[in-house]
Amino acid sequence: MQAETQSIVVISEDPAVCALVASVAQFQPGTGVRKCASALSEINGTALQLAKENDLIIFRAGADAARDAAAVQEMMRHTGGAARILALAGSSMPFADLRQLTEAGVQDVLPDTASADEMSAAIRKCLRADEPQPVPGGARGNREGMVIAVSQSCGGAGATTLAVNLADCMTCRRGLRRQEAEFKVALLDFDLQFGAIGSFLDLPPNRCLYELASEGFVPDQVFAEQSLSEAAPGLWVLAAPAEIAPLHALRPEQVQALIAHLRLQFDFVVIGLPRALADWLTPVLEASERLLMVTGSSVPAISQARRLLDFYAEASMSLQTDIVISRERKPLIAASHHKEAAKLLQKPFKYWLPNDPSAASAAADRGVPLSAAAGRSSLAKAIRRLSRDLIETKNARAGAAQPQHGKAV
Repeated sequence: MQAETQSIVVISEDPAVCALVASVAQFQPGTGVRKCASALSEINGTALQLAKENDLIIFRAGADAARDAAAVQEMMRHTGGAARILALAGSSMPFADLRQLTEAGVQDVLPDTASADEMSAAIRKCLRADEPQPVPGGARGNREGMVIAVSQSCGGAGATTLAVNLADCMTCRRGLRRQEAEFKVALLDFDLQFGAIGSFLDLPPNRCLYELASEGFVPDQVFAEQSLSEAAPGLWVLAAPAEIAPLHALRPEQVQALIAHLRLQFDFVVIGLPRALADWLTPVLEASERLLMVTGSSVPAISQARRLLDFYAEASMSLQTDIVISRERKPLIAASHHKEAAKLLQKPFKYWLPNDPSAASAAADRGVPLSAAAGRSSLAKAIRRLSRDLIETKNARAGAAQPQHGKAV
């Protein structure tokens, strides 16, 4: 029988939690699991001794986050900051309570509905907490991820379809079952009132932006990490809330901080914008390397696009904007109204998304990206071409930033 090399203590009154941890731990040789059927805040000195004698504490957070946080702080003091602690919390726990736990010293907070795979990954992460950690972004070093904003000139232009499937394509998943992602991509729905990105991917509404707007705090790294849900390998999503929040409830410094944290964690950050104007759009535009304006070629759509582009240019003079014509194939010879529209926008029509309602509907109805529902459709191919252009731009930027041998940089 193999001797224990590391030990885990589960503090919870729920036997299902203990059973889940035990089932996961059996696949990690040398790991022993001990159970304590109680609440963390109720075992006082026993918790201190458990933290000192074991490698990892896992506890189920109770209704009083302040008491749990105080218990965690005491364990951290008792062990000189060496205690490694993982918490399980209900999905309704406010972010203010989650912050209390993480600020007290909890390494990670998992939902109490976590799968065995998620629990296993969290345990490995906590047990490796004292090992040297890789630089955020891997080979990117300290360079930040590329931010891409997606806007639309009018309702129904197809901006949500583009944002969802562009983010999906940019993960560059490969392998037999497409489970290995080359890039990490964050997809944010900043349309607080009518955002539909979550429903396109069969994800529930996310209250994080609503809490950010209503509570007024500036998000930290913990909030940025825990506000996103994994929709597919390499693709993480911050869906819009179900509650209607005033667009002006967000403050520029909140949005700026959230994007800054995510840029350090992801290779690409794709942001769906509302078709409205607000002060907090300025930090989005300033952080964006590219803005994709999705529009039709009709006179009303082009006129609205012109107005939005003028506003965006005032907010960020250096912003590069590309026009994406939706629901039209690129003609061999530009029609006269296309030429006139391009003159009005003072920009060429760079990308074209063909009208492919059957493919778009198949993906939306199933709550999956085009790659899973209609990967060979003309619309999916057009979005893949656009994603390749943006990836090449990012790679070129990264290459230019690398020091050249024998040359000063």
